[in-house]
Amino acid sequence: MGSWWRSEEMEYVSLIMSEDAAHACIRELGQLGCIQFTDLNPDLTPFQRRYVAAIKRCDEIERKIRYVNSELKKMDVPVQPAGTVDQFIDNINGDQASTGTFLLETLENRLGNYEQQLLELNKYSVKLNEEYNSKVELHHVLSKARSFFINEVSHLESVDPSSSHSDQEMSNTLKVGVEKGQPLSKQQPLLDERGGYQGERELTFSNIAGVLPTIDKSRFERMLFRATRGNCYVRFAEIEEPLFDSSRKVVFIVFYKSAAIEGKIKRICDAFSAHRFDLRNLDRPQDIEAQEQANGRELQDAKVVLDKNTEARTRLCTELAQNVEEWLWVVRREKSVYHTLNLFKSDVSNLLRGQGWILGDMVEKAKTALTRAHTSLNLPATSLLERVTDQHPVPPTHFRTNKYTDAFQEFVNTYGIPRYREVNPALFTAATFPFLFGIMYGDIGHGGCLLIAALVLIFTEKRADNRGLGEMEKGIYGARYMLFLMACSAIYCGLIYNDYFSIAFNLFGSRWEFNDHTAGLRRPTLVHMATPPKCIPSESILHGILRQTSCFSSTP
Repeated sequence: MGSWWRSEEMEYVSLIMSEDAAHACIRELGQLGCIQFTDLNPDLTPFQRRYVAAIKRCDEIERKIRYVNSELKKMDVPVQPAGTVDQFIDNINGDQASTGTFLLETLENRLGNYEQQLLELNKYSVKLNEEYNSKVELHHVLSKARSFFINEVSHLESVDPSSSHSDQEMSNTLKVGVEKGQPLSKQQPLLDERGGYQGERELTFSNIAGVLPTIDKSRFERMLFRATRGNCYVRFAEIEEPLFDSSRKVVFIVFYKSAAIEGKIKRICDAFSAHRFDLRNLDRPQDIEAQEQANGRELQDAKVVLDKNTEARTRLCTELAQNVEEWLWVVRREKSVYHTLNLFKSDVSNLLRGQGWILGDMVEKAKTALTRAHTSLNLPATSLLERVTDQHPVPPTHFRTNKYTDAFQEFVNTYGIPRYREVNPALFTAATFPFLFGIMYGDIGHGGCLLIAALVLIFTEKRADNRGLGEMEKGIYGARYMLFLMACSAIYCGLIYNDYFSIAFNLFGSRWEFNDHTAGLRRPTLVHMATPPKCIPSESILHGILRQTSCFSSTP
């Protein structure tokens, strides 16, 4: 607790190192987490600094990792955890121990190949999905159109059962003449002079079939009626099961006569984003059935190819999920290293010079880390770390905290960070804040509920390292010990207040008793009034008060 009483002692040091070993030296010092460098290039913009190209390279690699991560979420492939951040920092070996340039090149090439494969598979998947979805819609259109045609023919046969026309002739009833000027929705099949149906040579109907969302059905029908002035006949059929995009859709068939009306109907279909299909053989059920069977075979083939594509994407995403988190940490570490190197000042002798604050008891460990960095690159230890005795800025404040004291320190830092070597108010806050909370929130029941919640957080504190937690959940887990003390204080004060869920609870009984032998005290008695007291006007009370004051007593 002595280190928490005042901030750590800091030393202002100067670091001189060669550019070849700069990356490894900064990475070793970053593992210690004991030094903070100052910016020696305040007059340069971020785009004028020495390592801006490497930072852009890291940004590009990070973009590729984000794209891969989005594909993993799209395919519902979980990302495999790479351990904790501390384990990642402590275990730098293999490719990670190489130079920054080689590491970025290797990672960039691997991610580039994976990204290209994903892009090609996704592009191919989009085309396959469009073809498959189009065939599914065509299947429903053909099925609904055939059932519609059969129902219409059955209806005509029931209307005129004495007619002896063949099925082909009955199918031609959908291609009948129209009376001049009469809307199509009110037309009836026309008969010739001999009582038979007029042939196709007289008048034939054209049709446009397609699929559109169910929510647009009413507006689509209303727009057709207004645009064609009722000179069209439209039928709808609901698709029972939702399609590929989980949306409800409806099949429509529009019958019309004029070429001008055809152009209007097509424009209306395009305006509603309806998928149109060609059903020229609607009056021939055999052709419709053959077309439906051919479409069914194509639909099966498209399904097989689409499943193969999905399987390839899933296999590739599963392979990427093993390393994507570790790659993200590597890129962010390299990016932070280059950001730190941009704070150094370079000279013509291929040396980098930097200055910063370091913990007083970590100077020797920092020198050892620099030697280790040179050894890993098979270079002589030429880096120089020495104290600066000249004028330097105000030292920063650093407190060593643990999982118990960190919440109280963050609570104090919210209001203001203590100055260098100043007494830390968080030490007193750790004792006073929970007790003051208990005074304000003194209740046995509510404090017990808070205590149970705090114990659950303490016993499941390993979940705090889970990167799937949200910001609020991490904050609650960080304050678990503070919540525990607050709950204990609330229960303690609740016992003193005899308060249980805002209900008076005399647990210990009273220790004060009134008796007749108490000196100078009389037992209070209740006075029962026969009649309520009269109400005295406020003016009379005011005059009585004024008469009793000395300043008005001498007034005649």
